[in-house]
Amino acid sequence: MLRRGGYQKKLKYRLGLWPKLGEKAGGKKRIWIQAVSVGEVSSITKLLGLLFENENFEIVLSGTTSTGLKTAENKFGNQVKAHGPFPLDWLPFSQKAWKQIEPDLIVMVDSELWPEHFHQAKKRGIPLIIINARLSDRSYSRLRKLKGLHPLLLPKNLQVITASERQTKRWKSLGLPPEKTLTSGNLKIDAVDLSRAGTKGRASLIKEFGFDQESVVIAGISTWPGEEKMLIEITQSLRLENLDVRLLLVPRHAERRNDVIKTLQTCELPNHIRTQTQSAPDGNVVYLGDTTGELSQLIRVADLGFMGKTLPPNRGGQNPIEPVALQIPLVVGPHFQNFHETCTDMFLHQAAIECRTSGDVIKELRLLANDREKRTELKIKAMQWMDKQGSPSIFTFDTITRALEK
Repeated sequence: MLRRGGYQKKLKYRLGLWPKLGEKAGGKKRIWIQAVSVGEVSSITKLLGLLFENENFEIVLSGTTSTGLKTAENKFGNQVKAHGPFPLDWLPFSQKAWKQIEPDLIVMVDSELWPEHFHQAKKRGIPLIIINARLSDRSYSRLRKLKGLHPLLLPKNLQVITASERQTKRWKSLGLPPEKTLTSGNLKIDAVDLSRAGTKGRASLIKEFGFDQESVVIAGISTWPGEEKMLIEITQSLRLENLDVRLLLVPRHAERRNDVIKTLQTCELPNHIRTQTQSAPDGNVVYLGDTTGELSQLIRVADLGFMGKTLPPNRGGQNPIEPVALQIPLVVGPHFQNFHETCTDMFLHQAAIECRTSGDVIKELRLLANDREKRTELKIKAMQWMDKQGSPSIFTFDTITRALEK
């Protein structure tokens, strides 16, 4: 909280001091959804739309990070019964919030495991569902070792809807009954605004970034330390070969802007920082999108992209669904553990390029920048992969509805 800031807003909510929501009108069911940050809030956009359409439901939406809460307020503030910070998971704070909200169903997005929150649901007989459930290798290893805590972290009233078959197997191996462990696919597939795919709106963004309409634009998507430097060096190299390459950098954490700016200052390429002014002068080469919540809008300019947090020594990877859904030819480094199932399936269907070393990443980015036909092939494969995914949000909505009917 101290490092990222912005947590003082509605601080009393974190202490359990939510407003008293009172009785549900007309016998409605109240669903309390907890979504940590921007990514989780965005992933449930379609699901929330389905829930809002049902007159039998009231939605309470909580979050953890300041950016996630701001996104929730801007996108859904007028449609939910209440919204605010998730209470600290200690007995007095959690219990107070529960008394104020009085939910009929608890929904956790991804895989947050809060023992006091779960205890409050268990003692009241309230069903609990984790949606888009995903356990990283680290979390899975820890849970396997902490079997004594399973009654707290994996109570009997818990149902899990996972993002993949591999994740379903993990939850089952922890002791969850098969009938309480379902597979929907990744909710983030439904969260992407596909109207942004293709060339619509690209020309105006290209002009705003100071790029030329005929430039080849490489996007560094949710990048981590060291990856911006690699992309800058590739851009410099390709420009020395008389290829008009421009670079868009969108770091994973906007508060890293000063570090990225220092890296930009070591190169001789004209660059521009979005938080200073949105519009760059003509002839700009590197555009730093150092804002939060604009990723899908900014990367529409990309002719190809690199997936962040996949280049050593970084580990885990960022979510590749959004750029692939937007038909951006995508290069993924060797470390994509957090999205292993999604990436593996994309590689299998040639919807993204897998690289086993840092050298392979550089090689593939250079090849794609020079090969328009290969980029077109990847765009077609990406579109085909998306068409095969179905709608995880509808599956999740149906499961939530059934849970409230019991």
